[in-house]
Amino acid sequence: MRKALLMLILCPLAALSQQKPVLQEQYYINEDGKLYWHGKNPVYLFISESPDGKNLHRLKSEIHEDYTNPMYLDTEGVNYIRSNWAADSTLKQIQPRFELLFEVYRDSEAPRTTVSFEESPRYKNAEGEQYYGQGLKFKSKAIDNQSGVQKTFYSVDNNNFLAFTQDQDLNQDKAYDIKIYSADNTGNVEPIQMYQFRVDLTSPVSEYTVHNDRSGMIFSPRTYIKLQSVDASSGLNRVGYKIDDGPEKIFGDQINLSGLADGAHTIKYYGYDNVKNKEVDKVIEFYLDKTVPAVEATIVGDQYQNRGRVFVSTRTKVKLTAEDNKAGVKTIKYSIDGADHETYYEPFILDKTGGNHVITYYAIDKVNNRFDGKLEESNLSRSSLDIDMEAPEIKYEFTGSQYHSRDTAFVTSNSEIALAAIDGESGVKDLGYKINGGTGQQYTGPIKLEEEGFYTIDFYGTDQVNNRNTKSFFFVVDNTGPKVEHILSMEAVGKIILDEKDGQPIGVYSKGVKLFLGATDHVVDTDKVFYSLNGAPEVEYTRPVKIDTRGLVTYKVRATDKLGNSTTSDEVEIFVK
Repeated sequence: MRKALLMLILCPLAALSQQKPVLQEQYYINEDGKLYWHGKNPVYLFISESPDGKNLHRLKSEIHEDYTNPMYLDTEGVNYIRSNWAADSTLKQIQPRFELLFEVYRDSEAPRTTVSFEESPRYKNAEGEQYYGQGLKFKSKAIDNQSGVQKTFYSVDNNNFLAFTQDQDLNQDKAYDIKIYSADNTGNVEPIQMYQFRVDLTSPVSEYTVHNDRSGMIFSPRTYIKLQSVDASSGLNRVGYKIDDGPEKIFGDQINLSGLADGAHTIKYYGYDNVKNKEVDKVIEFYLDKTVPAVEATIVGDQYQNRGRVFVSTRTKVKLTAEDNKAGVKTIKYSIDGADHETYYEPFILDKTGGNHVITYYAIDKVNNRFDGKLEESNLSRSSLDIDMEAPEIKYEFTGSQYHSRDTAFVTSNSEIALAAIDGESGVKDLGYKINGGTGQQYTGPIKLEEEGFYTIDFYGTDQVNNRNTKSFFFVVDNTGPKVEHILSMEAVGKIILDEKDGQPIGVYSKGVKLFLGATDHVVDTDKVFYSLNGAPEVEYTRPVKIDTRGLVTYKVRATDKLGNSTTSDEVEIFVK
């Protein structure tokens, strides 16, 4: 088989800064022996009697001289050089007759090269810019209808053209400028095809911002997260994220956290560009604190609970204690009776105004979770405090024998001293007393004092919130009656001894003698004096008693003081003649 040699001539193309192989236009004989003639080339016919082509003679047409010297093939594809009829070596025409045809194939059309960019994601933006992702392969296929494709040539980024022998991997992150064309075996060259695009192998870069309440990486239910992502090449397609390894979600406006449980969480986020480059996962680790602070309100000092009410004193303080499970307490504020809230620093005393008070308070942690409360005990039906500013009202009372002179009270050992306390708020807790500065003791009932003398009692009443009232009083215990005195109006005129009186001498007085009576009390005034003659019933003494009865006369005298203490004299015997 014979083939024409196609000469490759390299010529510089300054405008392209690259070299393009130049092919000479030439004929070509394929493996089947078919002759392909470049369509633009002239044809000259030569004749020879020798098969080796010696003694060649160029044929010229006398009839069609203008179109045969040279001639050109008019038909793409097969053309025929004819002789009228076929004859043998005896010059005899072959029967049946047929024309002798010499085939020559005109080839004036260049090959057509088809280019494809495969095995990679692709994207074209609004401006018409083409982008490819990872795994891009540059493929080509050329076809020619006549002599066949000789070679395909390609150039990358204005470098010299090279023969395209296999698929090309375009695996650099950059802009590409691809030129490609094919030539057939007769030297027909198709126009250069040019492709400009960018291979984008770089994933987007994403970041996050946190909005609303937070303390470091401790977030609140009101916190939301925004994701931002940029891509420097094909552009951002979307941003995805996963919460706690859950399903992927596409980021929209913001990520709300209120639906998550209290505790530790992770958010993985990443960007996709328009050619499916995916960013390596970035992770946000945070703790969602949905728990409000725990606040304990306690009453420090005087307090008493009764009938659903809490009584406190002016010395009582309110203590607020707050704890937070994670973020920590930021502030505690309180209000008394609806006033402006004040910052809590230490236990505080209530307003000195008595009556019912309501304390409200709230605590905020460092991510602004807020607890609101009122001061209340678990067993109370209402959340209020009554300030008991008044001490109990206390008093004492003597019952039984008693006598008052100026500022002094006088009683007997049979008299009783009653103490009492009344409190209209929290109620009386205890009532106690001391006698003459002695040891204090609880009052349990009426007090009696046996011994005579001057006494001072200090007593006090304390209510349930330790408001105390104290008083003192003094008095005298007098159990002794008056000293009785009796005097006769004359001296005895003599003495008489009576047998029935065991020989004891008895004074003798004249008839009509008068008996004068009296009594003296060293503590209180004498109240009354009584006398009895000869065993008769007592008679109150109001004036001297005249004795007219003759014979043995007996009398007794009894005196009482203002307390009812009494003294009775011994029986006195006289003889009246």
